[in-house]
Amino acid sequence: MNIKTYIVDAFTDLPFTGNPAGVCLLDTPISEELMQSIASELNLSETAFLLKMENGTYSIRFFTPKVEINFCGHATLASAKIVFDKIGVDEVCFKTPKDLYLRAKKAKSSINMVFPVYNTVDYEPKQKVYDALGIGKPIATRLSKDLDMLLIEVPDKEVLLNVSPNFQKVLESSNTLKEIVITTKSKEREFDFYSRCFAPWLGIDEDPVTGAAHSVLAKYWGDKLGISKMSAYQLSERGGFLNLVMLSDTELEVRSDAKIMFEGVLMV
Repeated sequence: MNIKTYIVDAFTDLPFTGNPAGVCLLDTPISEELMQSIASELNLSETAFLLKMENGTYSIRFFTPKVEINFCGHATLASAKIVFDKIGVDEVCFKTPKDLYLRAKKAKSSINMVFPVYNTVDYEPKQKVYDALGIGKPIATRLSKDLDMLLIEVPDKEVLLNVSPNFQKVLESSNTLKEIVITTKSKEREFDFYSRCFAPWLGIDEDPVTGAAHSVLAKYWGDKLGISKMSAYQLSERGGFLNLVMLSDTELEVRSDAKIMFEGVLMV
């Protein structure tokens, strides 16, 4: 079996930055076991598997090197880039196994996607979570129950950049969390807020740019700053940008770009 396979840098317009994702275009369904093996072989934070359905929608599934996840923003963007550039359409809708519909449209200088919005609730983690992350008392902590994602706001950009987790201790600090996103308000005019994202429970110590996290961050910062349009930057080593528009309490438009870095055929 030959599978068209791509590596795409997402949430960037420059090569070797943003968040690389694998994208596999399937002609026929394959097993979960094979998808997991391919994702482990590519060893990227996520690999998306696309299969065109009769109504023109694409089914999409996301795999880290270790597990399948329900939603991945950067792999959705990477998949949209492949469909637009290699299939030749300007709009696409992806359907996840959990019946989440992710829409994307090709714009003049960006790819615009519609993501769900996830709310958070007040949450106080155990002290060992803070200790594992190496941070002092935060400004706020919130929990997205839908994504098992802990949001921590810290005082400033310097504190955020200096976060240096002990990932073994992070793993041991919780058996319910899947991701931790740490964020701070920007003092620069170019961006409204910054973030970093850690997910060792999913086999990803630090994710370069995390679309799903911004489905949480957009609601949090939109409410806190009293705005519906935001620019965000994820302060990982690779870095990446997202322009965000709150369409409603349940939908978020994410605008960014992607670069196709590799194209080939996987022989299995």
